[in-house]
Amino acid sequence: MKNHRLKQRRLKIWSQDYLIHRYLWPNIERAVRKASPMGSTPLVIDVGCGHQPYRDLFGSASYFGMDYAVQDTSPDFLGDARSIPVRTASADIVFSSQVIEHVPHPDRMIRECARVLKPGGHLIVTGPFNWPLHEEPNDFYRFTKYGFARLLSDAGFSGWEITEDGGDWSQLALALNLRLNSRVTVPLRWMANLLGPAFDKIDPSRKSPCNYTVLARR
Repeated sequence: MKNHRLKQRRLKIWSQDYLIHRYLWPNIERAVRKASPMGSTPLVIDVGCGHQPYRDLFGSASYFGMDYAVQDTSPDFLGDARSIPVRTASADIVFSSQVIEHVPHPDRMIRECARVLKPGGHLIVTGPFNWPLHEEPNDFYRFTKYGFARLLSDAGFSGWEITEDGGDWSQLALALNLRLNSRVTVPLRWMANLLGPAFDKIDPSRKSPCNYTVLARR
């Protein structure tokens, strides 16, 4: 599978990864709305920011993107997710999308996110349950919703919502599409991208989603 860092959010019905973004992006937007305090300018730390494709969601917030290197990234500062160079209890929101599976010790990452958050602050994190190997060899983990809940509980978060990014049928259609690489398969990808969500509505099951979006309160 070709590795690439997301630069902008553009949903294309013929795209191989359409079905992950169809669910992931609205779930992230919903989590950001819930986490953003009304009438204030929150401090946001984006851990593993890449090219900061979600920066616009935070409006006028004081937003700072962190990544571990500058290659194929556009960070405001460099750092390690297991040791974030930010003062304790200084951030209102910590955001991290599709990063945690690449961190050798995800429990340390979640504890660091808790450390830098103010009391009552929010963590938004997304990560895969069913997804092919990528950014190899630095691809270490897949998470169930119970695995995420355990990480959050151990780090001292007071409450959380864990949302599946799509259902089982969409996951099956997505897995098929990720194998359809040639241009002649575009009509098949288009069809799978339409049928996956349709079957999710007819026969809803979320036992095997491709991904989860987590919103947790410190």
